[in-house]
Amino acid sequence: MRWFEEFEEKLAQRYQKLYGEKAYREKVEKEKKLLLIKGAAIALLLCAAIAGSLLSDAEAYKNITLGKNGEIAKVTRPGAEQGSISFNARAKIATKQGTIEKEFFITIEPVGEKEQSSQDTVFQKKSEKEEAEEELRQMISKLNVDTEQQQVILPQELQSGEKIIWSKTEESDLSLYLAGAMMLLWMLYKSRFHIVELEERKARESIIRELPEFINKIILLMNAGIVLNTAFLKILDDYNSKAEASYFYSRMGQISRSVKETNASLHLEFREFSRQSGVKELIRTANIITDNISKGADLSDKLRQENELLWFARKQQAEEKGRLAETKLTMPLMILLLVLIMVTIAPALMEM
Repeated sequence: MRWFEEFEEKLAQRYQKLYGEKAYREKVEKEKKLLLIKGAAIALLLCAAIAGSLLSDAEAYKNITLGKNGEIAKVTRPGAEQGSISFNARAKIATKQGTIEKEFFITIEPVGEKEQSSQDTVFQKKSEKEEAEEELRQMISKLNVDTEQQQVILPQELQSGEKIIWSKTEESDLSLYLAGAMMLLWMLYKSRFHIVELEERKARESIIRELPEFINKIILLMNAGIVLNTAFLKILDDYNSKAEASYFYSRMGQISRSVKETNASLHLEFREFSRQSGVKELIRTANIITDNISKGADLSDKLRQENELLWFARKQQAEEKGRLAETKLTMPLMILLLVLIMVTIAPALMEM
């Protein structure tokens, strides 16, 4: 499908920016399979719900016998093993003032089960339609008084002589199930990039967290008399020996391997990585290094000034995470407070 091809293309572009040319295809394939599995699960759930609804309707209406014109002729009382059955039926009454149609929910108890009939109640004066409906309710309430009868005949006429025609109410929950499935599919469509968005956020946090320390090491090595390229590669070699797996250092490791294997330009590879990441702090750092290569600017002082801004950004990130953690703790604390209140007042309530 067209939208699925666009999804795959956009997903591949975003993962390529995150992990480079060689590391993104496996993740794209994994997310494609996951999306297809979720869609198939929704389809199976919809089919199961529709099948259950159809079976339920068939179970309810298999005891109903229809007449020649489709009206309900009689209802076979279920056995004790089947249990009570319930169904909706529409009553049509032709009166002098017009036709009255009303839908009733009817329950037929199994053979042998007794049910007390409801007592007639004195009502205030009502219209002819309301009286007819109330009389029908009274008749329906007496269908289970004698459960020894195998066949149940629904009321055929009112006391005033008006004929009653009963018909099945064709109810279907299909529209409800389709609406639910469409809602789930819409939610699935809106969250199709959720995993890559999460990884992009983690990658950004990793860059902001690791970059100040990385720049510090470069400044120290350059002040010790080591040139930029050598300092750059030495830091990455030392880090790779620790076998840690942060996003920032893994991408910098890719740059290091590219420089060693293909003799690529270090500052160009670093600038390309900063452009793909979209992190403004990394872009500024890459521009400073590029200016040093092309214009011979004082790199150490500029990196030191930039590093102060990086540490400030890292401090802001830590503060934001702290505020977010406090927000997430609000709901558990509220629940704990409610539990404490209930534990405190429960003995007093039990003694009342």
